[in-house]
Amino acid sequence: MSEQTDRVALMRALFPGIAKNVDAAYSQFAGEREDVKLDHWLDRQAARVLPGAATLVVDDAAIAARFDTAFAKARAAAALLGLDVPEIESFEAAGVDLEGLADAIVEDPTLVPVVAPHGLGEQRWVNAYARLGKPSLLISDEASKEFELLDSVQQPAPPTIRLVDTANESTRQTVTWTLRLIPAAAAPPLLGLSFANGPHVGLSEMLMLQLMRAVAGEPPLDATTFTWLAGVLAAGRLAARHVYDASEDTIRITCREVVSQGPHLGARPPIG
Repeated sequence: MSEQTDRVALMRALFPGIAKNVDAAYSQFAGEREDVKLDHWLDRQAARVLPGAATLVVDDAAIAARFDTAFAKARAAAALLGLDVPEIESFEAAGVDLEGLADAIVEDPTLVPVVAPHGLGEQRWVNAYARLGKPSLLISDEASKEFELLDSVQQPAPPTIRLVDTANESTRQTVTWTLRLIPAAAAPPLLGLSFANGPHVGLSEMLMLQLMRAVAGEPPLDATTFTWLAGVLAAGRLAARHVYDASEDTIRITCREVVSQGPHLGARPPIG
């Protein structure tokens, strides 16, 4: 099948309503001028309506499926937060290097695309986990006190998308979205490190990753380890860390001094 035929088939699948209308409008020209036949019309529109679509194609079908699966999980997780996930095209337009992310997944299959909302506030996350049921979410007083800092996009900031949260008409809150790859093995890939050995995954990214796993029936991460979270607290003295307490089926966000280190404390450096 030719590239042009593939594109037309894709356009028909994406826009069945348009295809039907154009079929009807141009049926009178059947068998006549090539430039008014549906397939040629759709082929021309592909370049105009979807100018960046070709760059979203990942040659490796398995890697493309990984992105599709991750976005499906993200949509289910975001529903618990009362949010709609931006489409992948929006992230590409914002500057996310999708091909680079795909290459990174080939090199390290433990990496998972995580679409994360930032700036929601502590209660929104707590409520989402409450709707989920289990695991629950427990945030320490130190982390709660400076949650706004932890919940923000950390520097150096990756490409972001800022959207108004239409689910909360009273506040019209602006939500900042990121798309990065997060190491999602059971334990962090780097262990025995103090906070100085970053970069670190953001709080919102880690909470979103755990929600994504939960809605898919996958076990929580960090059942026997701790993961440092980006952002320093208490004037630089403390940093937050993530752990899953299997005995109470609870995800805990606690704080330790940035110089703390141990064999079970480490980093999940994000890519993106």
